[in-house]
Amino acid sequence: MMSRELRESVRTRLVEAIGESKVLWKEADLVPYTKDTFRIHFRDDYRYFPDFAVLPETTEEVQAVVKIAADHRIPMIPKGGGSNRTGMLVPVHGGIVIDTIKMNKVLEINVPNLYVTTQTGISLKELEERLAEHGLALNQEQGSFRVATVGGSISTAGFSRKHQKYGTISDRVMSLEVVLADGSILRTGPKVLYTSTGYRLHQLFIGAEGTLGMITEATLRVEPLPEAKDLLLAFYDDFWAANEAAQRVMASCVTFTGGEAYGVDDASEWGGPKEKKGLFYVGLEGTEGEVAAEKAFIKNIMEQTGGVLAKQEDAQRFFGKYTFQWCGARTRTGFEDALTTYIPMERMTEFYDKLWNDIMPRHGTGPLPGEKYSLDVGRYRISAGRFYIKEGEKGYEEYRGVLREVAALATSLGGSISSCHGVGIEHRDNLELEFTPVTLDVMRLIKKVLDPDNIMNPGKKLPDNEG
Repeated sequence: MMSRELRESVRTRLVEAIGESKVLWKEADLVPYTKDTFRIHFRDDYRYFPDFAVLPETTEEVQAVVKIAADHRIPMIPKGGGSNRTGMLVPVHGGIVIDTIKMNKVLEINVPNLYVTTQTGISLKELEERLAEHGLALNQEQGSFRVATVGGSISTAGFSRKHQKYGTISDRVMSLEVVLADGSILRTGPKVLYTSTGYRLHQLFIGAEGTLGMITEATLRVEPLPEAKDLLLAFYDDFWAANEAAQRVMASCVTFTGGEAYGVDDASEWGGPKEKKGLFYVGLEGTEGEVAAEKAFIKNIMEQTGGVLAKQEDAQRFFGKYTFQWCGARTRTGFEDALTTYIPMERMTEFYDKLWNDIMPRHGTGPLPGEKYSLDVGRYRISAGRFYIKEGEKGYEEYRGVLREVAALATSLGGSISSCHGVGIEHRDNLELEFTPVTLDVMRLIKKVLDPDNIMNPGKKLPDNEG
């Protein structure tokens, strides 16, 4: 934490730069900025306070804040919707939280060239509503859709339920405006849908978790709204039967927006036969003829693989669960966490067998009801599950042990530790299981070049270099 003298000096400069109403420094005002939804150690709840939280409205105001921080080597943490699950918003070194909530303006909607330029504090939901007025859509429909911001989604390389047809936010970014650690403003490239000139600098900041710079504007590819939408939901004997149907659909040439296979405790909750323990849904968008043909094609696969088709109203009700049960649901479920690993399809049975029959029992934990098996279906695939964390010091130690063993298992099978939640604090010390020393050194070098004083969200993303 800062000395009293430095803190008062910095407060004065911040107020002069962006206005008193945009600078928070009283402890009561800073409580919401002490953590995100990461299951931090219970003794560390409300332990890490920032020195300030600021609420800029423009890139120039962010630049002014960054220059003040750079002068004194003060850590900075960018904040979007705050639904992150890995601790990347926890101010472990104090400093200044840059809350982008007021940076919510849509700057340009270009219909002929199919792009939008927006400030990065706007929520995905609000941006979609603004785009719909012009017959367009971003199609970045992630679990935290209602609260996640454009900047937060980019900084975590957010996943989208519509990834099969439209890709994820990583595929949407055309160019970025970023305030670097020295206060200079970087524009990564022109507002064009495709180019083969220059380095693709915008890719550096996708998934960087604010460790390389503060993203203030984004130009994103958009699509025309579809003429028709539909979806299919089918119930199966278990997750593995649902997965067989999913594999068949993924191996076909049919186009769909995305889908998921789940293991459930009782399918009757969603209108299926009570004895069914698995389900598989697929979303469809496009022209009326395209959607009708795709629906018939996938329906045939579902029936051939033993699926019992749901009524349309039940399918719609289940579909709505995705953006309702967003990341903040942990506030209602207590001590729990989610796995979002990538596992090669041919190793998935091995992964889940080891996970639930070996690793979890040895650490005294297990799956939450109805959250044992999950697979995102399409070009990007996530093998997920949710598990409870035992309370107390011993329970937290076992939880950290679970994370380490799951990381080791996922990477040993040729997979990835985290497909969509990022790294933050939760996974940073396990990255050497996924990346070689040379790869990590290159990442650290990039960090050093762009942030030589390590003031951009320090303590996150990359493990310490003990060499």
